[in-house]
Amino acid sequence: MNLVTVSILALLSFGAATVENEFDPCSMLTDSEIQSVQGHAPAQKLASEQPSASFRFTQCFYRTPEYTNSVSVAVGLPLATDSKRSGPRQYWTQQFHAQVKAAPGRKKKPPPKPIAGLGDEAFWVGDPLSGALYVLKGEFFLRVSVGGPTDEAQKIKRARALASHALKRLNVSARTPGS
Repeated sequence: MNLVTVSILALLSFGAATVENEFDPCSMLTDSEIQSVQGHAPAQKLASEQPSASFRFTQCFYRTPEYTNSVSVAVGLPLATDSKRSGPRQYWTQQFHAQVKAAPGRKKKPPPKPIAGLGDEAFWVGDPLSGALYVLKGEFFLRVSVGGPTDEAQKIKRARALASHALKRLNVSARTPGS
């Protein structure tokens, strides 16, 4: 192979590298960040992915020795095939801005609580036992769920601190080359 062919192949392989095959959700938080917020460093990190037709939803479960203090961070990422890069944003709009009526006989869930000062927009969803903080940043969104005290204000404070750390990495690690 000549130098031009090698250069073209290198550029093509770089251009083919996308968020889909490079993103590691367990790189969103460091052990020390989790320890400083939760009081325990993770003993194990478990990455997983949930299928979605319109975007990639990947997450990391940071299991702490004190299991009840574990943390989960999930990231909604655009698919490489989505030329508009709108999958996560469309999901966000449906979840947080669509007018949804409760089915007859079903209890209506409490509305998401807006959380100021994080990303483009952020909401706390749920209750103190099973709540999560959702943060939209550009074409990506985070979901941060923390274990620990059942006081909702404390959970929001902890999730917010971890989301702030993760957002710094999302800006760098969740881009496709050339974006």
